[in-house]
Amino acid sequence: MKRIIRTFLSKKSNVAALLILAAIFGGLATYVFRGISQNVMEMTEHHEEVLYFPDYPPVNTEGKDPMLIKRGEYLAKAGDCIACHTNTPQKGQVFAGGLPMQTPFGTIYSPNITPDKETGIGNWSESDFIKAMRQGISPNGHYYYPAFPYLYFARVSTDDLRAIKAYFDSIPAVHQENRKNEMVWPFSERFLQLPWRLLFFDPNDTEVSQAVFSDNTHTMDQLKRGAYLVEGLGHCAMCHSPSYHIFSEKLSLGAPIRQYDLTGAKIQGYLAPDISKENLANVPIDEITDVFTKDKLIGGGKIEGPMLEVNHDSLRYLAPSDLVAIATYLKSVQSARPPKPTGGSAGKAVYETYCSGCHASGAGGAPKYGDAIGWDPFLKKGIDQVYVNALKGIGSMPAKGTCLSCSDDDIKQAVNYMLDSVKAGVGHAIKLTPIKKLTAADGKRLYEQNCSVCHNTGFQHAPKPGDIQAWQPIVNAGFMNAYLAVVSGQGGHPPRGACAKCTDGELIAAIKYMLQESTTQKDFSLW
Repeated sequence: MKRIIRTFLSKKSNVAALLILAAIFGGLATYVFRGISQNVMEMTEHHEEVLYFPDYPPVNTEGKDPMLIKRGEYLAKAGDCIACHTNTPQKGQVFAGGLPMQTPFGTIYSPNITPDKETGIGNWSESDFIKAMRQGISPNGHYYYPAFPYLYFARVSTDDLRAIKAYFDSIPAVHQENRKNEMVWPFSERFLQLPWRLLFFDPNDTEVSQAVFSDNTHTMDQLKRGAYLVEGLGHCAMCHSPSYHIFSEKLSLGAPIRQYDLTGAKIQGYLAPDISKENLANVPIDEITDVFTKDKLIGGGKIEGPMLEVNHDSLRYLAPSDLVAIATYLKSVQSARPPKPTGGSAGKAVYETYCSGCHASGAGGAPKYGDAIGWDPFLKKGIDQVYVNALKGIGSMPAKGTCLSCSDDDIKQAVNYMLDSVKAGVGHAIKLTPIKKLTAADGKRLYEQNCSVCHNTGFQHAPKPGDIQAWQPIVNAGFMNAYLAVVSGQGGHPPRGACAKCTDGELIAAIKYMLQESTTQKDFSLW
């Protein structure tokens, strides 16, 4: 082999050809890298929010089934089709498409889905429509980009898809040419979607689909109905679940990581919060439905960003029973926890997970990380007030930045991390309150002072630390379930362990001690 290579390289023409090829590939790589970098930069910029919620168009039921059309309209609203297929920034015509959707790999423009026969879907058959929704394949055979949420629509029943098609066939036709996507080459070649589909899309993944649900929604179990709406037409995971990515989270592949379902992500400069059981277990149903109908953040503040559009275009039109079903299902979703960011302080980990969605871009008026001028008005009121704002919520910021499972100390550490970035730039001194890191010895001490009276004696079946068999179900359920049970008083446990004076950090330390004493399989010191 070495002889063959030497012989090949001995000819100057071959060497020149290799150099030319290397230059071509290098140039192409530079072109692709620069294009992606430019798109990522534009995506991280916070743009002025356009508060425009288009009205749904009238329908023509002449010679058609009005009940089927009415049902299809309701389902189209549940799927929030109007949000993507209307160019709302330009107040474009409803369902005529043209909305630019920025991705790391280029800009995708939504298509016209009115019944216009030349520029819309007026010539589509029912089977064409179902194939597009279920398989992400157009009538002419090309693959759709995952900006179209066919991963979720694949779970919608055939009868429901037929009703949606009947609705779109009944709205006014709009003659508007579809705008060509502006993708960085080679991502403009749709056949390259095939590897993505092989990796992330299973057309048979219908775990909450038509095989489970009947058309008579009034007889459905609330949990199943909620699952059908959330995991199907609602496509909530598209924003609220972390995505697979390459090199950096900024290079999202648009493919949700199923094991982290609904545990939160960043979208358009905003935080799409954790809406799984861990964050919502102790939130009443009516507080969750108030998010949908009253634009009220859990813990305080007003909804902004993409979720405000979802509320006004979609959720506000749903029946109260369906909103309750959605909330009921969300409170039941138990997902694995995404790994915390590595390196740096605990405050950095909380910031990256919960705070950076707004504070990195300035979304909703949040003072940006590193922006001393933006932070100065808040700091003039004193560091203690900044802590209070973070813990209790202020303006459009919800209490604890939506991290309902975070302790007060967790939030203060995140505040300290952000303020470290501006200490040198503000016009007055900042004295950060040090957050004491409690040790295993502190946990043992707090246990003996506050918990041992029940756990050492087995009072009301309280398991004794070290009894591995008794603690096994609690250990298997995970730290957060144990913490939430103590804080809220679940399962007969007194709220906050009957220790009103204990801080969240102290409760965590005591719980970590008991769990660690009662297992050899897990390391709870990481919490």
